[in-house]
Amino acid sequence: MRHADLQSWLSWQESLHSSEIDLGLDRVRRVAANMGIAPRWSIPVVTVAGTNGKGSSVAMLEALYHHAGFRTGSYTSPHLLQYNERIKIDRQPVSDDLICHAFDKIDKARLKTDGGEISLTYFEFGTLAALSILHEADLDLVILEVGLGGRLDAVNIIDAAVALITPIALDHQSWLGDSREAIAGEKAGIIKAGSHVVYNDPEPAQAVIAKAEQAKASLDQLADAYAVVISDDQYWQFKNASVGIKNLPRPSLEGDFQLNNAAAVIQVSQLLNDQLPVSENAIRKALLDIQLAARFQTIRTNPDIIVDVAHNAHAVKALTVNLQQQVIKGRTLAVVAMLEDKAICEAMKQIDGQIDQYFLAGLQGSRTLSASQLQQRLQECISSDKLLINDSVSAAIEKILSVASEEDRIIIFGSFITVSDAMQVFKRTESGD
Repeated sequence: MRHADLQSWLSWQESLHSSEIDLGLDRVRRVAANMGIAPRWSIPVVTVAGTNGKGSSVAMLEALYHHAGFRTGSYTSPHLLQYNERIKIDRQPVSDDLICHAFDKIDKARLKTDGGEISLTYFEFGTLAALSILHEADLDLVILEVGLGGRLDAVNIIDAAVALITPIALDHQSWLGDSREAIAGEKAGIIKAGSHVVYNDPEPAQAVIAKAEQAKASLDQLADAYAVVISDDQYWQFKNASVGIKNLPRPSLEGDFQLNNAAAVIQVSQLLNDQLPVSENAIRKALLDIQLAARFQTIRTNPDIIVDVAHNAHAVKALTVNLQQQVIKGRTLAVVAMLEDKAICEAMKQIDGQIDQYFLAGLQGSRTLSASQLQQRLQECISSDKLLINDSVSAAIEKILSVASEEDRIIIFGSFITVSDAMQVFKRTESGD
C-alpha cells in the first residue's frame, strides 16, 4: 500500500493531478472498469444533482429507507469535519481502513498496460473509493450525490434507476455555463435512457425537460406529477396521481423549502416501491429523523449561534427567509467567508437587511479569498461601516463572541469551508484545547 493512513493518502491526492477540477468521464471509466465496477448495478441507485438541496435530499432518502428497514449506502461531498462523512453505510461514516483499502485498489487500477498511470483528481479518487466500498457492501439502495455538475461529473459513470434533480441556480459558471439553462443542461446530463427523473424545481428549466424527452425518460415534475399541500403550521400532505398521504410532519430541517425536498424524496420512493416498499409510518418517522449538519443548525445558545453552508445566491435567499421567520430581541451578527468564484454581491444583497454587522474572515486553500479581498468585493454592495476584517474564521468568532450579548444572534455562513472551520473552533473549545 502506497500510504499507511488516510491523511497521507489525501495529502498525496491533492497534488497528484495537474488541476483540481478536470471534468470528464474517460479516465474515471477506465479505472472503474479495471476495478470491476460496472455502470449498471443489481440494486437500485439514485443519483442526486442540482445546485441547492442535494445534501438535504440525500439525508431524507437515507432516513426514509432506514425507517423502512433497508440498508443504504451514500456518497456526498464535501465533508465538514472528517473525510469519512462522504461515504456512509446505514447513515454512519465508514472507517479509515475501509477508505485506505479502496484507495489502494484505485491506485493499482490506475496502472496502464504500457507501465504509465492514469491521473485522477482528488474528487475522482474519492468518488471511485465510494463506488468501490458501496459496490462491495451488502446494501439495498445506493444514493450518490453529484458534485460540481452532472454530465461530466465522475458520479455519472453509474447508470441510476432514478435521477433526482433539485432546484437549479447560477453557480460554478466558469465550469458549467453563464446562464441557468446552460447549467441545467449540464445537471440534466445524469438522466439516462429509459430511466426515471424526479425534478424538484418550482421554476423548471427547459433544458431538463428537453433532456428527459431526448432520453425517453419518465419525468415527474413538482406541481405536475406530485405536489405539496399545506394543511397547517404543523402538517402537510403529499399527493401524486396514485396516492395522497395526509398528516405528514414537517421535516426536522428548517425552512419551508424543505417540504419540496421531502415531496421529491417521497416521489422517488413511490417509483421504487415495487422493489423497496416504504410505509406511510416509515415516511412519518423519517421526516422527524433527518440527520444533516450545518443547514440552519443552532450549535449553541445564549447567544444563539447558527451555522449554514449557504454559499450562492439561491441558498442565501433561503437562509434569509429562515432568519426572517425567527423573532429575536437583539442584533444579528454574521461571520462570513466565501470563495472567490462566487457571485458574492448577488448573494449578500439578499441577506443584508437581516445583518447588523459582518465579521469578515479569510480562508486557506485554492479559490479562497482573504478578508481584505472579500471586503473589496462587498464594498460594491454593502455599507463599509458594517464590514469588519479578521484574518481567519477563528479570529472572527473570537471577536464576535467578545461583543455579542445573550439576546443577539450569530450566523456563520458563506461556504462549506467556513462552517467546517467554525465547527472545528467550537469543537476545540468544548474539548478544552
